[in-house]
Amino acid sequence: MANKRIDQRQLALAIDVGGTFIKAGLITRTGELKAIRRIATPAQAAPEFVAGKMFDVAGDLCRSAGVAWDNVDGVGISIAAFITAGGVISATAHLSHEWIGYNLRDRLFRQSPAEYYFALDVPAPTIGEAYYGAGKGVDHFVYVTISTGIGAGIMARGKYVTGGFGWAGGIGHTIIDERSSRICEGCGNAGCLETFAAKQGIVATARELAAESPDTLMLKLVDVDPGRLSPQIVCEAARQGDPAAEEVFRRAGHALGIGLTNLADIVSPKRIVIGGGIAQAGDLLLEPARAVVRQRAFPPAIRRVEIVQAELGDLSGIYGAATMVFHDLRVNFDDEMANP
Repeated sequence: MANKRIDQRQLALAIDVGGTFIKAGLITRTGELKAIRRIATPAQAAPEFVAGKMFDVAGDLCRSAGVAWDNVDGVGISIAAFITAGGVISATAHLSHEWIGYNLRDRLFRQSPAEYYFALDVPAPTIGEAYYGAGKGVDHFVYVTISTGIGAGIMARGKYVTGGFGWAGGIGHTIIDERSSRICEGCGNAGCLETFAAKQGIVATARELAAESPDTLMLKLVDVDPGRLSPQIVCEAARQGDPAAEEVFRRAGHALGIGLTNLADIVSPKRIVIGGGIAQAGDLLLEPARAVVRQRAFPPAIRRVEIVQAELGDLSGIYGAATMVFHDLRVNFDDEMANP
């Protein structure tokens, strides 16, 4: 891998390691996606297993695109964990706890020396949307990802805001209902936003409503096995007009709207970009959320904030990972992440 000047870097290998999937893409500086691969990986898999899978998908990607490793100008990695610029994992909510203390950069560098860049899976998609998507040209915006968890990346005056401890925008763990019996799988608190609008919240609501409506299409799509309900199944049923499934997204969207109202009141962004897998539900989720913000944000000027879907879909993370390579962006330095 050639050591090029930053302004000469033209091709990046970008990898997004999530709780259930690894995505990898070859992306040019102009934003062309030359090739992409997705593979499933168990959420609680050990670090060595996942690192091996990262090399497997990267190698397959380069071979399929006819790109030699030496022609890649850097590797950007987005991962569902708090990670320093030097590649050390300090905490994680959705990966195995074996990751804590793991030096991912050293593991990768030993096998394939390269210029590596790292970011949590919220800064990366935020940066991707800032340079190539719905945040392009907007100096003040927030990216909110909704998937296994919920997080927000804040861009202010064109710069990513990390906060004093290397992390800002933890909207998913703000408390929506402290009297709720729902316990967050990520933080362990009761009634946080993730328990209503992330994967676990949507599934919990779907199971509750399915028990009340045994004829719902949601159950028919999973052979009457509520244990197989997922956000994707609920979305499919809602798009076919199933009332119970529509109500699931109305409730999730309402909870999301409360979270976004709090976020908008505090940060005052010009635009809120919604991404992540669950955001693919589009207006089923976003219209109830917009309604809450329009009614409750204060001062009233904040109610005009745009709430739009991410332009890059589920590829925001790999675009952000590539952007780190092209612009030499180090999101979290080691001292910032000492106590996340």
